[in-house]
Amino acid sequence: MELWAAGPTYVFSLSHAELLVPSSFPCWRRQGNIKVGKIMGKSCKVVVCGQASVGKTSILEQLLYGNHIVGSEMIETQEDIYVGSIETDRNMREQVRFYDTRGLRDGASPCLELPKHCFSCTDGFVLVYSIESKESFKRVEILKKEIDKNKDKKEVTIVVLGNKCDLQDQRRVDHDIAQHWAKTEKVKLWETSVADRRSLIDPFVYLASKMTQPQSKSTFPLSRKNKSSGSVDG
Repeated sequence: MELWAAGPTYVFSLSHAELLVPSSFPCWRRQGNIKVGKIMGKSCKVVVCGQASVGKTSILEQLLYGNHIVGSEMIETQEDIYVGSIETDRNMREQVRFYDTRGLRDGASPCLELPKHCFSCTDGFVLVYSIESKESFKRVEILKKEIDKNKDKKEVTIVVLGNKCDLQDQRRVDHDIAQHWAKTEKVKLWETSVADRRSLIDPFVYLASKMTQPQSKSTFPLSRKNKSSGSVDG
């Protein structure tokens, strides 16, 4: 099921969020700030994964549409695709396709449950756990190892979200321990809550900015020396 097909796209950045409506959809309307324009930049593929019921779909729907009702019953995800246009820290608007995967079950191997295409041509991963579940954090640790082993790109951006941080009285995953693990694995970790949409924006702006970061200019090969003048050919 694809939730977007050349239609309205939600745009968000560190400073604002708006709905972007392509000019080919002049009659489309929705409450909120609507802007007609062209989506520019690279289209990135991001896979969102984690244990079942940690809030992956809720995060995406709150981030992109801002209409998720906390506590509402969610239908189990099989695999959905969301598209958002993110304004990066370089003020560039980048299109991102989010693959919302089926929640992993207790005891199941992530490699067996995640479809092969999740590791193919993927630019980034969002690994989600719940701060109220140690098991979901352990699953993220395993997922990170599986990604490192199966990714087909040298550079893949990974962000980790410790969701449901509003449930502090039910916390089971220590914040400092999680951050230490993230530092060791060289990934960024944020604690988030769908009840606070602002907590969701920074991680995804970072993700889009990192995935589309311009590659450093390649160095020129060593030039041969000009025997007559002693100069170096450019």
